Amino acid sequence: MSYNQTLLRVETYFDKTATKTWERLTSDAPVSRIRQTVRAGRDQMRMKLLSQLPNDLNGARVLDAGCGVGQVTQTLAERGAQVTAIDISPSLIEIAQRRISSSLHNQIEFVAGD
Repeated sequence: MSYNQTLLRVETYFDKTATKTWERLTSDAPVSRIRQTVRAGRDQMRMKLLSQLPNDLNGARVLDAGCGVGQVTQTLAERGAQVTAIDISPSLIEIAQRRISSSLHNQIEFVAGD
C-alpha cells in the first residue's frame, strides 16, 4: 500500500469513522464498560505524560502532534506553554477548539494536517 493510500485510510478513520467515538470517549458522557476501561487507560497515560513535564511552562513552545480533541493541549496551555496542536483530522481539531477555553486560544495554534 502506498503512502498516499495509507494516509487516506488514516484520515478517513479519524476524520469520519471515529470522530463521534473519540468525542464521546474523551468526554464525561456515559460509555460502555469496555470503553470505560479505555477511557481510564487514556486518562492514566495522559497524566503520566504530563507528570514528566514541569508545571510552569511559561516561555516554552510545545508541539502536540496527534492532539485529537486537545486534552493534553489544554493542560500545556494552562501551564503557560505556547502550543502548536496538530491532528490529521479537521473534525477533531474543531472539537478541540470548542472544548478548550477561548481564553487559552491565543496560546494555541490549531493545525489540521499531517
